[in-house]
Amino acid sequence: MTDKKKEHFKKKLIEIQSDILESIIGETMDEENPFDIDGDLADRAEALTAVAISEGLSSKQKETLEKINQALHKMKNGDYGLCIVCGKDIELDRLEAVPYADKCKEHMNNR
Repeated sequence: MTDKKKEHFKKKLIEIQSDILESIIGETMDEENPFDIDGDLADRAEALTAVAISEGLSSKQKETLEKINQALHKMKNGDYGLCIVCGKDIELDRLEAVPYADKCKEHMNNR
């Protein structure tokens, strides 16, 4: 996968993450913003996931944030876009639909 494609998917992941977290921020009435976090992207994603879980996200939102966090770590480690079952590249159209996918189409229904 090209660096340009990786950057494209990184932006998509961060956008999805931000959408989920903005919905939480809108629901909280705290004066302090628990989402104002320093650090690199991986640190921020981990902290945001932990705070979001403690703020009572739905299970689907928690799962999505965790998968986004994992995908961002994989980008940092250089193994983003590889199927965790067979190790082959995940199809680009699958990543377009689900940028945090960790399995190719052939294995996407495997648990």
